[in-house]
Amino acid sequence: MMEGKWRVLPEMMEDALPVLKQLNSYGFEAVFVGGCVRDTIMGLAIHDVDMATAALPEQVMEIFPGSIPTGLQHGTVTVRFQDELYEVTTFRTESEYEQHRRPAGVRFIASLEGDLLRRDLTINAMALMADGKLYDPFGGQQDIQGRWIRCVGDADARFQEDALRMLRAVRFAAKFDYSFSYRTWKALRSHHHLLRHIAMERVMAELNQMIEGPRPAAAMKLLSASCLLQHAAKPLPALMAIQTNPRWDRLAELRHGLRWAALFVYCGATTDQIETTMDSLRFPGRLNTSVMAVISMHLRMKAALDVAPNDKEQQQPIRKEWTSCVLEHGAGAAADWLEILVMEASYPAIAMTFRQWLEEMPATTLKQLKLDGHALAQGVNRQPGSWMGIMMKRLLFAVGMKELPNEPEQLLEQAKLWITEDRINDNE
Repeated sequence: MMEGKWRVLPEMMEDALPVLKQLNSYGFEAVFVGGCVRDTIMGLAIHDVDMATAALPEQVMEIFPGSIPTGLQHGTVTVRFQDELYEVTTFRTESEYEQHRRPAGVRFIASLEGDLLRRDLTINAMALMADGKLYDPFGGQQDIQGRWIRCVGDADARFQEDALRMLRAVRFAAKFDYSFSYRTWKALRSHHHLLRHIAMERVMAELNQMIEGPRPAAAMKLLSASCLLQHAAKPLPALMAIQTNPRWDRLAELRHGLRWAALFVYCGATTDQIETTMDSLRFPGRLNTSVMAVISMHLRMKAALDVAPNDKEQQQPIRKEWTSCVLEHGAGAAADWLEILVMEASYPAIAMTFRQWLEEMPATTLKQLKLDGHALAQGVNRQPGSWMGIMMKRLLFAVGMKELPNEPEQLLEQAKLWITEDRINDNE
């Protein structure tokens, strides 16, 4: 059905409009499809443009010389137009799906409705014509107005075809603050066990978009209610404790890149559980390192606070542990952990103390010490060796504790004193 007409399209779609019109001039139906249509109807900014057409891939390439055959087996051609690249895909229908993920093959068709029928959700199964008219055969616009997540056609069939659609449905529901239709939610709950067929890299991609999205708390609640993650191909023990938790609402206040660490902290997961979960999800190396630095700080400082509660008489051992953590994991990890800590109702005062200690530290890395290894060896008249690293770290800790000024002369004098004391102790 046709539903309304969009007279003003987003700039990205306006720029791509001549591509549709060129295909139309050769007698081929061509439309905007997918997320750019959905977001345009919702009044949201778009980030890319997808186009579909009745023209076969080789016909698209004839109409647009210089096109790139990026995915001919799926009917996709990258069209080069006015120094921009646009993906244009031929209308297609899909055969039986294999392993609940990918179709065994595709067949090119001339029917726009047939092409939209293979898509997952009604809100993703609309098309905009070159003249701005909306083609919406499955009620996507109505579901946007009603704020519903609903599968195209038979929800049981859609999820059995491609089990990843269940995670996508949760992601869209959380992102837009939509509710599931009864049949779609029932189908998801009936087929959540099929998630075991989905590669963990794809699971990670969906989860990452949820965590870094606008409503991570809503995503966590839906994942808990759906029990989807219990059926992943590999174990995710750190995420098994996901449940309704008032702290989830604070995740959105944290910057991107820090939310995973906060999520694990809020789940109360152990180091082993977190490492297993990140290994299962194939966490990128940099994210893995930053998350584990924050988690390590959290577990160490929590243990220190449990042993020595926050009172003035016990602050020195806590400060030593804090300084040790900062020097081992870095000032950046420390600052990240403090962002999480300030949201903990039981730790606001000590969080302010930790931040003050961090800001007062004259140096947090060996490079910031005003004495390098060469000057140290020369100053104490000793040959370079493993002792230098040990001494430099000892000096850095003393500077971090503000027990020693970060000045070359004082650093060297302290090193000489420690060397003398160590020799005396060795002789004893």
